Amino acid sequence: MDVTTLIPNPETIPAPDWLFELLGIITLTIHLLFVNVVLGGSLVMLINRFMGIEGDSSLHYPGIKKIPPTIALAVNFGVAPLLFVQVIYGHLIYSSSVLMGVYWLMIIPVLIIAYYAAYIHARKYSNDALSKLALIVSIAIMLYIGYILTNNMTLMLHPEQWKEYFLNPNGTILNNVDATVLPRYLHFVTASVAIGGLFFSIVWNFKKEAVEETRIANIEKGLTIFGIFTGVQIVIGLWFLMALPREVMLGFMGGNLPSTIVLMIGILSGVGALITAFTKKLMPTISMTVITVLVMVISRANLRTLYLKDIFDTGSLELSPQYEVMALFLIIFVIGLALVYYMIKLATTDKVGEEV
Repeated sequence: MDVTTLIPNPETIPAPDWLFELLGIITLTIHLLFVNVVLGGSLVMLINRFMGIEGDSSLHYPGIKKIPPTIALAVNFGVAPLLFVQVIYGHLIYSSSVLMGVYWLMIIPVLIIAYYAAYIHARKYSNDALSKLALIVSIAIMLYIGYILTNNMTLMLHPEQWKEYFLNPNGTILNNVDATVLPRYLHFVTASVAIGGLFFSIVWNFKKEAVEETRIANIEKGLTIFGIFTGVQIVIGLWFLMALPREVMLGFMGGNLPSTIVLMIGILSGVGALITAFTKKLMPTISMTVITVLVMVISRANLRTLYLKDIFDTGSLELSPQYEVMALFLIIFVIGLALVYYMIKLATTDKVGEEV
C-alpha cells in the first residue's frame, strides 16, 4: 500500500509557515522548562522523602507549594505549541491522535487528577502517608502523559504504520515498534530530573533569610543533581541519535549542515551546563540550560523535517492570508507573556512564594 494514500490533504494556513514554526519553538521551550520543573521537582521530592530527608533544612521543602501553580503554567504553555503544530502538521497529528485516541483523550481527566494530587501533597504535607501517596499518583500520571505525547509525536512521523488501523480500529495503537520512542522518552525524563535539581537550587537562592551555610549547601546539592542527570541525559541522547533511521541520523552528522550545526550547539551548551553545575556556578548553569533547551527544541523541529522530507514539505502549504487576525493574536500573545513574567517575578519573592 502506498503510504501517501493514507495521509489527508493539509489545510490552508493563515500566515507563512515559518511564523508558526517560530512560535511553536518559543512556546514549546517555555512549556518544557515548566514541565521539567514539575516532573523533575516532584521526582526529587519523592526520592528525598523516601530517603527520610524532611524538614525546613531539606533540599525540596521550600519548593513544595510552588509545584501546583507551575503545573498550571505548564498546561497553559502546552496548549500553544500543540495548536501551532496542528496548524502546519494537522493532517499528520490529527491522524496519529485518532489512531491512539483512547490514550490521547485520557490525558485530560488524568491531568486533572495529577493537578489535585499535587495540591494534596503540598497542603497535607504533615500527613506523611497521604502526601506521599498523592505525590506518587501525580508523578505516575505525568510520566504517563509524557509517554503518550512521545508516542503521538513519533507516530505522526510514520504514516506507514497507520495501516495498523485496519487491524485495530479501537484507538489503542501505540508506536512501540519505533526504536526511538524509549530513548526519546527517557531523554525527556532525565532532563526533567536535572532541571528539577536546578529548580531547587534557584528556590534556595531566593531564601535570603535562611542560614547561609544551609542555603549554599542546598544550592550546591541541587546543582549536583543537575550535573549528574545532565550527564546521564547526554548518554541517552547519544542512544537516541544512534536509534534514528540511518538517513535521518546522517542528516544530523553532516548530511544537513544547518541541522548538524544546531545539534552541535546544543551538545556544547549541554556540556557547558554540566561543567558550570559541577563547579557550583548557579547563574551560568541557568543560562546554559535555557540555551540548551531552546536549541534542542529547534533540533526537534529539524528532526521532524528530516523524517517527513519525502512525504511532506511545509513550503507546499497553501497560504490564505489573515494578517489582521494574526496581528491581533501576536499582540495578545506578547501581553500574555508579559503577564506570566510578572506573576513569576512575584512568585520568586519569599513573601509571595510562601503563600503560593
